[in-house]
Amino acid sequence: MSKLAALLLILVSTVASADDAARTISVSGFGSVETPPDRATLTLTIVARQATVAAAQEQAAAVTTKVLELADDMDIPENRVDTMSATIHPEYRWNRDNESQELVGFVAQRRMRLEIHDLDKVGVAIERAVELGVNQVSPPHLTSSRSRDAYRDALDEAVEDARENAERLAAALGLTLGDAIQVQGGAPAQPPVPVGRAEAMAMSDSAAQTYSAGDLTVIANINVVFEASL
Repeated sequence: MSKLAALLLILVSTVASADDAARTISVSGFGSVETPPDRATLTLTIVARQATVAAAQEQAAAVTTKVLELADDMDIPENRVDTMSATIHPEYRWNRDNESQELVGFVAQRRMRLEIHDLDKVGVAIERAVELGVNQVSPPHLTSSRSRDAYRDALDEAVEDARENAERLAAALGLTLGDAIQVQGGAPAQPPVPVGRAEAMAMSDSAAQTYSAGDLTVIANINVVFEASL
């Protein structure tokens, strides 16, 4: 074989290899599944202002004890009740007469977290916590015990969506779709959690808070590379 023929053979092989490598289709796939929440996490903030450190700590501790008793009354296990933080700091105000800061007392603050696995209890827990002296209750953070299964269902949808997208592209380009050769999928996406509706009603024996929540949306996104041929 002449040197020229050998060189041409190498060039043809290189072009063929490049063409083969270029015959891939890259697509994205999306899937989403709705699942009802069955868990709610409440973050409670207790603030006590008193003239002395001891008095402020005592007041905050008293409210904390009442919240722990409330959790026990509502059959919330100890492992779902957490005292997140406890702080105390001096509080000052500006004295215009002598143009200086003066100490007016101390502020003790505690943050607690309750994880409730019965959404029917959320409204009652909020109302009773406020009655016991809790100063602030964050909007419930909703989750589902089915989140992992829901993500897997969403992943199935994302795979099917990716294949359908690839088939459409292949048909439009006059190609035959082959096997998937590369798949990339991240962790479950975290869409905004729908905040349930908590309505404070008149504080009476017959009027408790009402609470309702919408479904959670679990999302899966993947990127897939398919082989393609003429």
